[in-house]
Amino acid sequence: MIAKRHLLVLLVALVSAACDDTISGPSGTAATTSTTGTTSTPLAESFEATLSPGDSIFYSFTVSADGPATATLAAVVQPGRAAALATPLRIAFGTPVGEGCDISDAIDAHPSLTPQLAATLSAGIHCVSIGDSGQLAGTVIASIRFVHH
Repeated sequence: MIAKRHLLVLLVALVSAACDDTISGPSGTAATTSTTGTTSTPLAESFEATLSPGDSIFYSFTVSADGPATATLAAVVQPGRAAALATPLRIAFGTPVGEGCDISDAIDAHPSLTPQLAATLSAGIHCVSIGDSGQLAGTVIASIRFVHH
């Protein structure tokens, strides 16, 4: 019964991550959802990445107006397996530097349906990062959802 609940949570997270316009990158994919309105309207995006032990991957995005931002580690699964994992991963906000993300706010988080990381971001280019918190035993697929202005 618990495995079915985990599978349902994973499926909801993966379906929501697959909605709208998908942007593909070398290390993950991102999807963006938005409503028509002013530049201060919150924008929800999701980012999916395949991680191995010791890895971290980031996705750059543009903040149009100063304001709050949140990030949620939505799901962690092993490739080819239906059961969701409770393995914590490090999620973070920062600014892109060269081929990396200079972290400003981070937390080790377990998959959840509620935001685990909150920060105030200024207008400009930022990044969201997801990485091994030192507890990965093998390759996983992780989905992170973040909201910003």
